[in-house]
Amino acid sequence: MNKGHTSREQIIWKAYQLFRERGYYNTSMETIGKACGLLKGSIYHYFTSKEHLMEGVLGAVHDSFKRQVFSVAFSPSESAKERLEKMMEATEQAYFQEQGGCIMGQTGGYAAINPSAFTRIIQAFFTEWREAFTHIFSAQYSFEQSKQLSWQAIQEIEGAITLYCIFFDKTFFAATRHRIEGLLV
Repeated sequence: MNKGHTSREQIIWKAYQLFRERGYYNTSMETIGKACGLLKGSIYHYFTSKEHLMEGVLGAVHDSFKRQVFSVAFSPSESAKERLEKMMEATEQAYFQEQGGCIMGQTGGYAAINPSAFTRIIQAFFTEWREAFTHIFSAQYSFEQSKQLSWQAIQEIEGAITLYCIFFDKTFFAATRHRIEGLLV
């Protein structure tokens, strides 16, 4: 990429790939610039800081999940079971089409030692994911049970993704998916 053809969105998605693979704290603006075919200083034309860039990345990931994963939960033409299966399929595609784990989970893991503006964005992402699951589970369970099952499902998915990143074994996610999909009859 050169500056004439580099857009804000291209920088966001390149940074997303690098942050997923290396983590936020192990990825420099210089590395992102090189990956985009830009000088480090050129990125500051688009983003005032690395934190500002990461906010853009997290926002773009959230928007992508809204369209590809969360919206599936609210499709009026399918049963809850069908929506759950499609949502889990979309989740699997989102996490396993590229290297790295869940950027929200990775970045959120640092919140305890370094609270930041990212916390608000990450909380909104996980809250919306919970709401999508809760909507589906409410077809069979009470609202409170659905909320509890939703948080449990998200925790299991995040754990399975972490284990995949450690062992490079998708069976952790497959077992989690099977268990979550089995919650609806």
